[in-house]
Amino acid sequence: MAHHGPVQDDGEMVAAGGEPSMQDAAFAALLVESGLVGRADLEEAAALAGNSDRHVDEILIERGLLDPRALVKVVATAWRLPIVPLSRSRIDRGIFFRWSAELYLAENWMPVHEGREGRVLVATARIPDADRTARIAAILASQVEFGVATSSEIRAAVLRTTNERRTRRRPFGFGGRGR
Repeated sequence: MAHHGPVQDDGEMVAAGGEPSMQDAAFAALLVESGLVGRADLEEAAALAGNSDRHVDEILIERGLLDPRALVKVVATAWRLPIVPLSRSRIDRGIFFRWSAELYLAENWMPVHEGREGRVLVATARIPDADRTARIAAILASQVEFGVATSSEIRAAVLRTTNERRTRRRPFGFGGRGR
């Protein structure tokens, strides 16, 4: 998973495979430059993230070091994107279940629903630069438009959506095999 890892001395984050992640480096710089977190807290969270399946912002939020509302406001402003309130958004299961929850969690994005002009609205917790946009559009085989969500919101929405699917397959929500 190339989504987090330790911070090098130069402030560049390193992906799990040891390669610098441009997405995470830009995100880390935004967190520090905006004053949302200090470098020491970021480095500690990055070290913890490097040993888990969690993203840096998830760890900072869980530890009370980063306010998720402030994070989405800063990110939305910096990236000039709308905020996607995933807890209140309609998730198009037809689009969502074409790919794996693991992909969405590892890459820190998820499709929400078809938006304007047939474009798929994608919630992202990392900047949708040209490479990320092209990769996600290729995966979805669709034009995309982006909105901002935190990694924690994306994780919660992915887990909620996959759990709802499992529950629907079990009669009365418990026991038995799927239909």
